Amino acid sequence: MKNNKAIIPKISPLDFHTKEAINILRGNIQMAGYNVKVIAFTSARAHEGKSSLSFRLAKSLAGLNKKVLYLDSDIRNSKTKKRYHIVEKTEGLSEYLCGQFSAEDIIYPTDDPYFDIIFSGKYAPNPSELISGELFGDLIEALKEQYDYVIVDTPPANLVIDGVLAAKQCDVTILVVESGYTDRREAMRLKAVLENAGIKIMGVVLNKMVLSKKHYGYGKYGYRKYGYKKYDYGYEEYLKETETNREDVRQ
Repeated sequence: MKNNKAIIPKISPLDFHTKEAINILRGNIQMAGYNVKVIAFTSARAHEGKSSLSFRLAKSLAGLNKKVLYLDSDIRNSKTKKRYHIVEKTEGLSEYLCGQFSAEDIIYPTDDPYFDIIFSGKYAPNPSELISGELFGDLIEALKEQYDYVIVDTPPANLVIDGVLAAKQCDVTILVVESGYTDRREAMRLKAVLENAGIKIMGVVLNKMVLSKKHYGYGKYGYRKYGYKKYDYGYEEYLKETETNREDVRQ
């Protein structure tokens, strides 16, 4: 890594329940195996919370003294710098994929010695072509050698092909589905799109869900509530289960 100036993202503190919920997700990732290092996060639609969740997860993994990199691959519509009040001029993924900078030029350290960031970079008119090129795959392979975990925040896979192309280069993908916002058809389409591309789905995060006390393993994420399920049974059964949970809450 070149001597990039350390970035200090302004991250709001989390309450106990939020931390515990993220710890559950973190624990599942740790138990996934030594060969699961590059993890993509995607969703069916925009604003389902995947970017905030993936960033928080990366920070949580770094808290275990694991070397972690957060890669923002949303070249079209990234909000990372704005969300975390980062005002420094940075080069990012798009500049690297255009051949303007090397990989080490776009890696930025933070005030946490275990946590680095690659920003999305400037808007480019052809992000799908850039992500599908050899340079993106080369970058992922190089990052695997440098980091314990690489968390890749991708665009919504139902909206643009970029998310699928980025996830294709990762070891596993986690889906973020917002309760009451993403309908069943959208969720099933997301599953089909990823599976048809040969992408391994590791699990599902159900976001912004009102939960009853009897459901263990869920927690509050900021003003959102979410839960994590391993993808070890049918996605249809998972969706049916979440519908049952909603009915329990309504009663």
